[in-house]
Amino acid sequence: MKQVLVIFTAAFFLLSCQNQSSSAWQTMTFIQDKPFLTHVNLGDTAHGHGDGMAFEAVLKDTAGTAVGEVLGWMVTVDIMDGDSANPVHFTERIGTTVYKFDDENKIIVSGGTSNHKGEQVMKLGMDQKRAVVGGTGKYKGIKGEVTTTRNEDGTYTHVLDVKMAN
Repeated sequence: MKQVLVIFTAAFFLLSCQNQSSSAWQTMTFIQDKPFLTHVNLGDTAHGHGDGMAFEAVLKDTAGTAVGEVLGWMVTVDIMDGDSANPVHFTERIGTTVYKFDDENKIIVSGGTSNHKGEQVMKLGMDQKRAVVGGTGKYKGIKGEVTTTRNEDGTYTHVLDVKMAN
């Protein structure tokens, strides 16, 4: 009986010392109203390399209830791909987006979106992925990625695949 108790105690101790399972991945889906855009032109008359764009919009859950807002700042980087005989011009907008649910609870996203040169918004139905780099409040330690798609009505769907830190 004493040996069984020793084995049970040792097994219990070893199991309790192992890493606890980390939180599971979860998916959150939000619909962003059509954004209010502010372009900051830094030189010529066209939107181009180095220009900035700020945006804000109401953020809703899939039932249509307002749950917060989306705020962001993007910098335009014009890029030419291909050779000089057949150049392909596109624009990468690199920046930060904040999903603000209230003063304490925010999710921070960083990355870029690709557009063909001259396009001011994302192509319809084309997914763009960016990194979830952190958060505040109940989102402290969050990580993952967000997939954003522009909808025909000018709204955007954001699907966040995220995991909370332990």
